[in-house]
Amino acid sequence: MPTGVYPIEKRRGLFPVGHPDYVSAETRKKQGEKIKGIKNPKISEKLLGNKHCVGRIPWNKKLKGFNAGKKHWNWRGGISTKNDKLRHNFEMSLWRKAVLERDNFTCQKYKTKGGILVAHHINNFAEYPELRTAIDNGITLSKKAHKEFHKIYGYKNNTKEQLEEFFNQQKYEMET
Repeated sequence: MPTGVYPIEKRRGLFPVGHPDYVSAETRKKQGEKIKGIKNPKISEKLLGNKHCVGRIPWNKKLKGFNAGKKHWNWRGGISTKNDKLRHNFEMSLWRKAVLERDNFTCQKYKTKGGILVAHHINNFAEYPELRTAIDNGITLSKKAHKEFHKIYGYKNNTKEQLEEFFNQQKYEMET
């Protein structure tokens, strides 16, 4: 089996001339023509799996949209809830990123930097729609601290006073 680096003019496709896995230009052209117009992914899977096929279309390009939307096996007719749309939109992702950057990616309860962090709404998301994307209405908590907070105070009607009490509770536990 040949080893070493071959001169550029001798290289063809993936393997250089003389390599046992070398495929000629004519063969690559034939393989590329076989694939053109194939719509059935089960048939094209066999052909696209051939690493020597230069005319192939990468899987992510070939099947783009194949399992998306109505074609996805778990499609239920576009029934995303209003809550999901509110919580997972672009504006909320910007809010989360801004809160984490403002707090320097540090949990405000345990003062640990990094790890799994959550941008927590100080005033409840549901009751204060005008404050949903206000950066000063967010605080960075670790996943552990966030779970502790909601275990004590629940998931509804959360306020700034509850958060202050939660942080004071930590100071009290450290002193004793």
